[in-house]
Amino acid sequence: MTRSIAARLLRIIFGCYFIVTVVVTVVQLSAEYEHTRGRVESEIEAMQKTFGPGIADAMWRFNDDIMRGILAGMKELPIVVGIKVVDDQGKLVRAVGTVLDEHGKHMQAQPDGRLAPPSRDDDLFGQIFSREFPISYQLENGTPQEIGKWTVYSNRRIILSQVEYGFLLILVNSVIKTLALWFIFVLVVRHWLGKPLQQLSDYVGQLNIDNLGNKPLELKHGGNTELDLLANKINEMRENILAGLSERAVLYEELAALNETLERRVAERTEAARHAQDELARSERLAALGSMVAGIAHELNTPIGNCMVAASTLNDKIHALGQRFEQGLRRSDMQQFLDEADGVGLLLTRNIERAANLVSSFKQVAVDRTSSQRRRFDLGAVIQENMNTLSPVLRKTPYEIIVDVAPLVAMDSYPGPLGQVLAALVSNALMHGFDTRGHGRLSITVPVPSGDHAEIIISDDGAGIASAHLNRIFDPFFTTRMSAGSSGLGLNIVHNIVTTILGGKIHVDSMPGVGTTFRITIPLDAPMHHEEPIIPRA
Repeated sequence: MTRSIAARLLRIIFGCYFIVTVVVTVVQLSAEYEHTRGRVESEIEAMQKTFGPGIADAMWRFNDDIMRGILAGMKELPIVVGIKVVDDQGKLVRAVGTVLDEHGKHMQAQPDGRLAPPSRDDDLFGQIFSREFPISYQLENGTPQEIGKWTVYSNRRIILSQVEYGFLLILVNSVIKTLALWFIFVLVVRHWLGKPLQQLSDYVGQLNIDNLGNKPLELKHGGNTELDLLANKINEMRENILAGLSERAVLYEELAALNETLERRVAERTEAARHAQDELARSERLAALGSMVAGIAHELNTPIGNCMVAASTLNDKIHALGQRFEQGLRRSDMQQFLDEADGVGLLLTRNIERAANLVSSFKQVAVDRTSSQRRRFDLGAVIQENMNTLSPVLRKTPYEIIVDVAPLVAMDSYPGPLGQVLAALVSNALMHGFDTRGHGRLSITVPVPSGDHAEIIISDDGAGIASAHLNRIFDPFFTTRMSAGSSGLGLNIVHNIVTTILGGKIHVDSMPGVGTTFRITIPLDAPMHHEEPIIPRA
């Protein structure tokens, strides 16, 4: 429920006016009361000259009749409520009306001159005030002699009876002025403030974004006041909103067209970015495969070279044996040839087996890397095959590599993507964890599965990952070594492979200066995917 501002303003104004009026009226009444009391006291003071000599003479002559007559006459005065006469010893001589005894109590003088308690207690206005005068009789030699005291008593009721007419005029005057001013203010405030405010409220209350009215606001009881200025501002605001709505309609049309264009461009850019990311991922996979090919080729050079040296040596031995056979072969020569041929054959066999193992591991890993073919495999065997293909690179580093895999962990999954995850994490540890350190330890651990999931733990004691980067390492294109040629896609690809193709989870724990641990949890039976090559075949 709303409250009228005009009514509230009237209450505030007249509340203040009423307080001021009451204060002023009280001050006026107090001033009038004090003035009247002062006049009464002056009149009582003047009674000393009028009645003092008569009281002194009657007191000196012990003439009680004269004393009683004087006091009775004084009692008739309107400002006197009582008179008391005492001798020089303080003994009561005569009293009339209401007086105070020696203890200050109100007493009523009886016809025989005695004092008795009044029949009823005086109220607040019956409070007595008095003026005491000495009774002096002048002797024949002209010397004054004090023979007693007389006291005149008056009270507040007498003063109030003299000022009550003035009090009434003041109160009536204040009430009339207050009511007249209230009536005038009610008419003026309602006319100049209440009605314009009500009109403003009604007009603004009807406004909304869909209905701004058919005409501007015009105050009927304005008069070029602040309310008229407010009405003008409301009209200006209305015109600005109307203009803004017209512009907004045009802008909405332009914005709709722009949104359609932007959506199309965003879709095109998103598709282009996806293709670019796929191409970068393929490039990184091809680069890793190329690096592996170069390493395998370098690793094959040794056994193949040894085989060539052994074959050449064996050929020379055979020619030498032929020459000796023409000259006459001795048993010792034949025995020497057989011993040397056995050693060369053993060397050939060992190196050829080594080359065959390398080629077999490379062949399996290469096939797995270039396709997402699903097959059954032993997890430990796949990890060992991938570590064999990485051995040419790892053998050149001073770091210790430990592989501890539970035996016979049978899986039905995608060994190619899994090998890519292992290679990426090992490469990440070498490049970022150990960096230029001269020592380090990398361990790959697979505990015995406790359910239908296998866990692969890849841990290093390298530099670790800063806490500010820990939540971003799987983001695409995030890298701290962009200047060194890193693309920032390695761990992003790892995350995508683990969570999508392998259907698992990957978690990282790291502390700067202590090392990093990746925990990969994948199901033994991977979810089914559409079989398609990860890297297009040539």
